[in-house]
Amino acid sequence: MKINKVKLYAKALAEVLSKKEVDEKKVVDNFVKLLVKNGQEKKAKEILNLAEGFLLVKQGKRKITFETARRLTAENKASLKKFVKDGDIVKEKVNHELIAGVKIIINNSKQFDNSMKSKLQNIF
Repeated sequence: MKINKVKLYAKALAEVLSKKEVDEKKVVDNFVKLLVKNGQEKKAKEILNLAEGFLLVKQGKRKITFETARRLTAENKASLKKFVKDGDIVKEKVNHELIAGVKIIINNSKQFDNSMKSKLQNIF
């Protein structure tokens, strides 16, 4: 069985960073040195994204991305608030290819796609 090193590094980093009294800067510096030593620095971005997800789950939080064709208005933001819990990290992203509607992505995996683009793709 092949070990997924990226996932292993991400879990280890998330585990260490979830401890209460930890010097985050020192941990990250040492982690980067470890990646360089093991020739894994090219995968750092992937590892950090996974670690962020593991850390959020461990803390009971979510990363929610609202992807829309245009910038959200105050009224739109208010209606989307019902999806957000305290402590969630919310990101807004404009993607003109969606044409209209919204795509909601939770923890970079689960998604609800109610965009015009997806509806048109489902028709054809």
